[in-house]
Amino acid sequence: MKGTILGFYGSWGSGIATLSIKTESGEHVNIPCDNGPTVRALDAIFDCIGSGHTINVDKIKGKKIKYEMDDMGLVLGWIAPDEETD
Repeated sequence: MKGTILGFYGSWGSGIATLSIKTESGEHVNIPCDNGPTVRALDAIFDCIGSGHTINVDKIKGKKIKYEMDDMGLVLGWIAPDEETD
């Protein structure tokens, strides 16, 4: 799947997060995800981890990515830049 990141909301302590995406079809979806693996995947691409277990959303907002979902509708820790649109 491909989309553009609109935002990321999460809690380090709870382990729960939401990745807000604009899909290729223009739909705005909020995808539940496991906070740790998702942040590590985003950081590997966009160097976006800030101090105090935070993510600098300005570094990821508007970035085009490819991602996969599991059978339960959670984003997997697999996220990659969408090279076709960069």
